[in-house]
Amino acid sequence: MSERIWDRFLTEKDKRIYQLAGYGKRGGFGKRPALFIIDVQYNFCGDAPGQSQEDGVKQYRTHCGEAGWKAVPHIERLMKIARAKNLPIFYTQSERRPDMIDSGVQVGKNHRGAEKTSVAGTHATQTVEPLAPRPEDILIGKRKPSAFFGTLFMSHLNFLDVDTLILTGCTTSGCLRATTVDAYSYNFKAIIPEETAFDRFESSHAMNLFDLNCKYADVIPTDEVAAYLEALPVRESNPGAG
Repeated sequence: MSERIWDRFLTEKDKRIYQLAGYGKRGGFGKRPALFIIDVQYNFCGDAPGQSQEDGVKQYRTHCGEAGWKAVPHIERLMKIARAKNLPIFYTQSERRPDMIDSGVQVGKNHRGAEKTSVAGTHATQTVEPLAPRPEDILIGKRKPSAFFGTLFMSHLNFLDVDTLILTGCTTSGCLRATTVDAYSYNFKAIIPEETAFDRFESSHAMNLFDLNCKYADVIPTDEVAAYLEALPVRESNPGAG
């Protein structure tokens, strides 16, 4: 990719330092990947494509505008390949108790933080229909940005003998970023298919992809990730058992 989404946000000095310091080297793929779909819910995407973000945030303060629905077909493409190859597929369930106590201090960081558009079991917190999970998929309930924090995610990854996480969803500057940094910290190969990630702020999206690609993950085209998955053999069930 000759031009990257973050290029127009970089200064000339940034570009020189990037080259001199050697950032952005490819980490590559492993042999045992899992697909992870992070927070691709109605309260992040909106109820249907075509709604302006300005209107959407009046309903859901977490609304990411058209970027969310644009990412969905790219995620769906990888999801279908992963199912055909019997690869593990993880989802986050980002939802709260009605009294919001499990949000902790997060409520105080937004003047609309107490609005109840993230209550467990509601339409708002469901994964959008084209990506709906199946019974064999693994749902990770989380209350903080990283899916590793206070969850069984690592235990599942160990059991399934995963070495590569393909991370999709939102937001690039929030839960996707936090989960990617933790995946890197636990020595997983982290891959972000660029077209599958989205955020509510264009600049945050671009610069977080830049920073993640510099240090923690390979941010690469979805086409390249699809080709990698297609070339894999069909995975045997539960390789970590026994």
